[in-house]
Amino acid sequence: MTTVKTFLILFIVAYIGVALYLYFIQKSKIFNFDIVSKKEPKVLKNCPKCKEVKLKVKDGLLDGVYLDNSSKKLIIYFGGNADDATDFLEIIKDMKGFDAVAFNYRGNGLSKGSPSEKTLYEDALKIYDSFAKDKDVYIVGRSLGSGVATYLASKKEVKKLFLITPYDSIENIAKEKYPIFPISLLLKYKFNSKNFIEKVKAPIVIFMVKGDKTVSNKRTKNLIKHIRSNYTLKIFEHTTHADILSNKNFIQEIRVSILNPKT
Repeated sequence: MTTVKTFLILFIVAYIGVALYLYFIQKSKIFNFDIVSKKEPKVLKNCPKCKEVKLKVKDGLLDGVYLDNSSKKLIIYFGGNADDATDFLEIIKDMKGFDAVAFNYRGNGLSKGSPSEKTLYEDALKIYDSFAKDKDVYIVGRSLGSGVATYLASKKEVKKLFLITPYDSIENIAKEKYPIFPISLLLKYKFNSKNFIEKVKAPIVIFMVKGDKTVSNKRTKNLIKHIRSNYTLKIFEHTTHADILSNKNFIQEIRVSILNPKT
């Protein structure tokens, strides 16, 4: 056997091996929930109007926090894949005129069940139906949660949609990262936000990190191309994909954007 043939065989074996590895680890990579604490949500310690809430869903139980200001306006938040979603309430706990609710996904934090793209979408609809009655709804989604938030906003009536470091699709993110592999065939969880955002009628505010290393600006800009409603783009420097929620400029901007009906 020639050296060229040997190299070719080794390359094919390695290629197939890596492709199979990517296929089998995709769930743990997309739903990266191991680092979130299994303890009581931290926000409960310093938010008197916050209370822990449970929501029964098919084959699972969601754990979250509800901020009760007895308001007719409700913020629903969907977090990133390595976030405790309830931490977002720290940012808005002092805002007047809004109730807010954030649940961790199945398998994240104290929530029970097995996550998938389908179950995250179904659970988002259940959250809306359980808490949004007779309220004006404002949906916020970050990173992975931007896909869930966009899906929900395409299906339900909302006043405004806020997307933090959003993507056009997880499929396209994976294609950027692994360009030589048949991602369309390997990927089970595609989260094609670009298809859903076309159906969103509410105004949209997008928060993008300049030079984002996790969700490239290309992916966010391609999502924007599919928007059919009014939108505002806010770009942040001197922060990262992981750190944006603790960035002072971002915190100020999202609070102002939620409160300002013209944003």
